[in-house]
Amino acid sequence: MCDVATVQKIANCLGVNPGKVQLNEEQVVTRTSGQKKTVAGFATILESLASESKSETAQNSKVSREVEAQVYQWIEFSVLYVAPGSKDKHVSKQLLADFNKLFASKSYLVGHFITLADLAVYYAIYDLVKSLSPVDKEAYLNLSRWFDHLQNRPEVHQGETLLNFTTIYLHGWATGTHI
Repeated sequence: MCDVATVQKIANCLGVNPGKVQLNEEQVVTRTSGQKKTVAGFATILESLASESKSETAQNSKVSREVEAQVYQWIEFSVLYVAPGSKDKHVSKQLLADFNKLFASKSYLVGHFITLADLAVYYAIYDLVKSLSPVDKEAYLNLSRWFDHLQNRPEVHQGETLLNFTTIYLHGWATGTHI
């Protein structure tokens, strides 16, 4: 999750040149910008990208100190728990259930607009959500709504095939005869 490809995708979302992004000797993601300034660590890199960006997402991520702190906490949570947990069958079910419950009353992780927190969590759970069956997606309806909303933003999906969240798709799974 906190890998080179994710940093590059988020940089593209923010409309910022990612610079040279790589893993150092300790396998920590680092970024060297055009000014030869090097920063290390996923959350620190995202903060530096946001400071260089004029995008809506970057601006929403720094509207107040409280929002900045909440965004930072979600980014750290995505690195420490969401990304590793999404690879474990039992933990991933709990993560999905927790996010589904959270999104029952919220449209975004922080405030009322998309922030870096949403991007970090989106990319952290992308492969997990992609692996869900249509029935599973329907079981996590609130999470599916949030995920589908984000993936439909061109700067987020970046040309990737959109995941199917249409419930009509379920007809292929439920082929029994009903009277």
